Amino acid sequence: MQYNSVLKEDSEVQSAVDNLISLGLFSHHARVKAWDTWRMIDIIRKGNRDSFILDVGCNGSPILPMLKRLGFINLYGCDITLSTRYPLQIMKIYHSFRMKEYKPMVEMLSDKSLHLSIQNLENTKYEDNMFDYITSLSVIEHGVNIERYLMEMSRILKRGGFLLTSTDYWPMKISNTVRAISKETPDVIFSREEIEKIIAMAKQFNLEVTEPIDFTHKDKVVHWDATGLDYTFIFFALRKV
Repeated sequence: MQYNSVLKEDSEVQSAVDNLISLGLFSHHARVKAWDTWRMIDIIRKGNRDSFILDVGCNGSPILPMLKRLGFINLYGCDITLSTRYPLQIMKIYHSFRMKEYKPMVEMLSDKSLHLSIQNLENTKYEDNMFDYITSLSVIEHGVNIERYLMEMSRILKRGGFLLTSTDYWPMKISNTVRAISKETPDVIFSREEIEKIIAMAKQFNLEVTEPIDFTHKDKVVHWDATGLDYTFIFFALRKV
């Protein structure tokens, strides 16, 4: 399987959904994001169950609940906000909108076996060389400083560890002015040129792609209601050398 690639068509999304369910897991609550969720899960599930794993931007992410179901025990998550005070009330709100798909992520907030904390991923309090895997599921487009991101992820990754990143993408630049997530900056839909610059920058921090990225594109599989924009996703795995 070619992991480092662009989401090309909807059939890949359905295949990812089927793969997740075949492992006794569940689809991402936003169906199209099952595509990159599956890539991350498929890479990590082949590792040791005592691996140290961090999910950055974990609030609302299914990565940690999925990995716990697969038997992983050293699971960490951080985000700039975490709704940890009233998880039961939050669950009722989600269910009132018939969003039962959110249940695993809501239950995660009160799961003491998971190490969740409020932190800025650009400057965390984790120890050097702590993690075997770091997942970043559609996070870097939300106003993240890419250089600081790469520097910090490299610092806390073990040598040989993996940084698994997915983000919004279209080969030609699509401009967005709507501040749908970040209050400070509009979310970014990265172009091929920008992704290639990220890969080049990563080398400065001893992070190299595990395989060349398949930039072949086809359909705009993703539609963003908040902006009316259509684009797709890209996934790439970096390894600390």
